[in-house]
Amino acid sequence: MEEIPLVGGDMNTVVRVGDTVRRPPERPHVIALLEWYERVGFDGAPRFIGRDEQGREILSFVEGTPAFAPVPSSDDVVAAIGRLLRRAHDAQDGFAPPGLVIGHGDLFWTNVIFRNGLPVALIDWELARPMTPTLEVAMAATYWAGVRIDEQLREWGIPLDRRGERLRLLCDAYELSAGGRATLVDELIAYRRERIEKGLWRGTTPTEIIRANLRWTEEHAAELGTFLA
Repeated sequence: MEEIPLVGGDMNTVVRVGDTVRRPPERPHVIALLEWYERVGFDGAPRFIGRDEQGREILSFVEGTPAFAPVPSSDDVVAAIGRLLRRAHDAQDGFAPPGLVIGHGDLFWTNVIFRNGLPVALIDWELARPMTPTLEVAMAATYWAGVRIDEQLREWGIPLDRRGERLRLLCDAYELSAGGRATLVDELIAYRRERIEKGLWRGTTPTEIIRANLRWTEEHAAELGTFLA
C-alpha cells in the first residue's frame, strides 16, 4: 500500500499506510502504556498493533487534524486540553507509579489531534515518562497557555495576551490541586534548567530559543503565580 509521509514532527520519519501509522519503535514502557489505554478504553491515544516486516512500529491512525499554525487557541480549546490530560492521567490508575503519571512529555501543537474544533487525542508518545501531574500541566501550558517567548507564539498564531488567565483556565479544567498550583511554575523552571544543563533536549529547536524560554519563565514567574494562588 502507498506510504504517505506525515508532517509535523521533527525527530522521526513517520508514514501513514492505510488506516495505520508506521514509525520507529517506541521504548517498551510506551508500548505498555498504549496497550493499557486500549484495555481500559481510553480513546485519546493511538492503539499499538504490532511491527511490520521492516521492524517499524504499527499504530492505529487517529482521525482528525493536527494543530498546525494558526493553532486553534480559544478558551474552549485550552479547557479541553486540560480535560483531555486529566482523562489520560485518570486512565492510568493501576499502571503509573504512585503519586506520578506517565506524562506525554511533548505536548507540542502538532502532537494534539482535533476534531470539530476541539482536541480529542494525543499522538507521538515517544517522550512519555514518569513525572508529576503538575509538571505535565505545566508543560501543556508552555504551548497552550502561551508560557513561552513571544516569537514562537506569533509563529504559531497563539495570542500573546491573557497568559495568566489561560494558565488558570488550564489548571481549572484539569482540576489541579492547590498544592500543584503552588509548585507549577517552580517545577517548570526546574525542568527547563535540568534539560539544558544535562543536554537532554531533542529535536530541531535552536539552543538559544530553549534558553530564552527558560529566561522568560523565570522573569514572569511571580506574575504567573498570582493567577494560581
